[in-house]
Parts: sequence; C-alpha cells; structure tokens
Amino acid sequence: MVDPRQYLFPLILFLFQIVFTFLLGFHSEYKYFPVSNVTDYESPSRGLVEFYYAMFTDIHVMMFIGFGFLMTFLRRYSFSSVGFNFILCAFTLEWAIILRGYLFDWDSTTQKFIVDVQSLATADFVSASILISMGALLGKVNSVQLIVMSFIEVPIQVVNEWIGLHLFCGFDPGESMYVHVFGAYFGLAVTFVLFRSDFLDSPLEKSRYTSDLFAMIGSIFLFCFWPSFNAGVTTGSDRIHAVTNTYISICASVIGAFLMSSLLKKSKFDMVHVQNSTLAGGVAVGTVAGSNIGLHGAMVIGTLAGMISVLGYNFLSPRLPNIRIHDTCGVNNLHGMPGLMAGITGIIVASIGDRSGFSKHLTDTCRGGGKSRDSSTQSGFQAAALGLTLGMAIVGGLIAGMILRLPIFAQKGKDFDDEENWHLPENESKEDITRGITMARTAL
Repeated sequence: MVDPRQYLFPLILFLFQIVFTFLLGFHSEYKYFPVSNVTDYESPSRGLVEFYYAMFTDIHVMMFIGFGFLMTFLRRYSFSSVGFNFILCAFTLEWAIILRGYLFDWDSTTQKFIVDVQSLATADFVSASILISMGALLGKVNSVQLIVMSFIEVPIQVVNEWIGLHLFCGFDPGESMYVHVFGAYFGLAVTFVLFRSDFLDSPLEKSRYTSDLFAMIGSIFLFCFWPSFNAGVTTGSDRIHAVTNTYISICASVIGAFLMSSLLKKSKFDMVHVQNSTLAGGVAVGTVAGSNIGLHGAMVIGTLAGMISVLGYNFLSPRLPNIRIHDTCGVNNLHGMPGLMAGITGIIVASIGDRSGFSKHLTDTCRGGGKSRDSSTQSGFQAAALGLTLGMAIVGGLIAGMILRLPIFAQKGKDFDDEENWHLPENESKEDITRGITMARTAL
C-alpha cells in the first residue's frame, strides 16, 4: 500500500510556492537608485546596485557553496548535505524576503515593501541562520522536517532581529548574535527534543578521505568570502573596519586552530578542527567588526576564537550527548560559542564609546535615550540583545522540535544515509553499502 506521506514534500512546497507568489506579486516592488544621483558615498542609498552587489554575490556563494560543501564530511550523506542545503536555502530566501519586507520595509502609503540588493543580502543572512540549525540536525531529519523547521524558524529569527536592531539597537554588523548565536542554539534545542540514543551508535556518522576533502572546499570558500558577510550591509568607515577586522581575525583563527589542534593531537592535526575552527574568527569578530578595535584587537579575538573552538570540539562535543544533545556538525563550537564571544565582546567595546561606532546607528526608536543614548546604556542593551536572542532561539527551537516530532513529519528512516532520499549511482550497489557499513563497524 502506498504511503501518502511520500507526497508530503512536493505538496508542501507547491502550496508554499503559491502563497509566496501571491504575496510577492501583491506587496513587493522593485527599488533602484541611479549611481549618478549619489552625493554622499559615506551613506549611499540601499537601492544602489553598484555599491552592494559585489558583496552580495560573495555572501550568496557562501550560502550555497560554502555551507553546502562544508557539510559533506559524512561518508554516506554528501548528496543530502549539498542537496538539502540547496533547497532549504532557496526556500528560506523566498520566505525571508517576504517576512523582512513586511516587518522592516513596509510602506503604509503604497501598501508595498521594496526589494533591492540589500533585501537579497539580508535574506541570505536569515538563510545562514537556518543552515546553521540544519548543521546540528544533519543526517537525522528528512527533507519535510527541514522545510517545516525553516517555515517556523524564519519568522522567529526575523522578529528577534527586528527587536534587537530597532528597539534595543544592538550593534551587530556581522550578525554574530542575530544569525550565528540564534541559528546554533535554535538547532541545538531542536536536536534536544529529537534526540535518540541510536544516533550515537551509527557507523555512518563518520567521514572518509574524499568526503573530508570536499568539506574543505566549503571551508575555503567561507574563509575567502567572510569579510563580505561581515561588511555586506555596512557603509563608510564601518565598511573598511569590517573588511579589515574580519580579514585579520579569521586569519588569526586559522593560526589559533592549527596551534591548538597540534597541541591536543600530539603534533598531528584533526581535519574536523581545520574544516571548522579555522573559521571561528569570522564569527567571533562579527559584532564588533564595524568598530575601531585596532588590528591587534582583531588578532586577539581571532586567535582566541580558533583555540576555544578546537577545545570545544575536543572536550565539549563528546559530552553533549549526556544532556540529550547530538550536534552533528559541531555548530556549538563554530557558531555558538564564538557567537557568544562576539556578543560579550560587543558589550565590552560598546562601553568604550566613540571607538565602538554605535552612536552613528542610533535612531529615535531606540529605547533608553534614543539618539542620545550613552555608552553604559548601550552596553546594557547589547547584553539585552544577546540574552533575547538566546531566549528566543532556545524556546523557539524547543517548540519547533515538538512539531517536527509529529508522526506526519517524522518519517522513520536510516540516519546519515543518502539511500533514504536519493537515487544513487548504479555502482553504489546495496552490496557495496552493506560492505562499507560492515567495515565501519569492524573499525569501531
């Protein structure tokens, strides 16, 4: 008998696509600002394609190639890692453009929201958050659960960011709090609810030489383009600060990660550390990327982030299952802890005053003094933005996890195995698969 749930994925996508088409059709409009009209290059119009497009394309590559290939390390899950990343990112971008349009850019006069290059870039930021959550769940959920998770997570992330930016006015140009912290702890909360002890015994939750090599492709793309991620929507002096600080910090995290990996692995290196912890500096500097922290400050942040991330993979990750958390990609070590580090750094730097640059981004909607907010108040609101993000991520993730556990979504299958989701090449016969599993179990 045919299980009707096998048609659930195309049905959900079809219905969402119809709704999204109508919403964009009735309530969105193009926005372009000619470069010939620019008189203030310190604060160019957000509709200026020539100013924003180059960095937008870098961010777009990070989402589809960087994150996609970074998750191909599992020996039998590469099709799903790249494929699910592809569809989930595309779905999230559509949903994020709509929700951010209504919440951030709604014009009550025209009854429309604008869509320009900056809208596309900020939608990519939202997708980064959802892809980080996917990393915690990689190999343990099906395609329907990922789409449903994205549908739930995107509005929570967008509302959290709106409160953080417009009410708390927490300065975070690299989105370390609103993207990395949120995505990591939302995903970890979901995996807490979906935890099963048999996740820990799967022989397929291992890498192999070629899968690790493909994952390094994602790491290198992310490394190269991270300055664009942290500087993508900045302008003026904030942009040169963000590009330079990120460049230095992420290079420093490579040094810190290799250094700590060599110490812990007795003069050898662990590829997990090289694939992930080397990027931690890009996350850790994000909140203060647009600030005048000095290149020595970026060096310190990046080096510490790389070292702390490696320590997390080595000591913390093996202990998380004791509290019912199974983190497939180690997002706590690459995004969670470095994101918290960024948030704490933002609290400290905000107290410096002029060097933090936060005062340039205050508006009359900001609580605690509006445009006249002082440094100590800003530090308090930076802490509030970080705390709110953690709270909304964890609570939202727990609720999403309970929904994903509903029988209609939680279709049981083999974990960490492409055979559940893809037509595999003919040379990947079941005998080959069985032989590989047997060899893996023997090695264990």
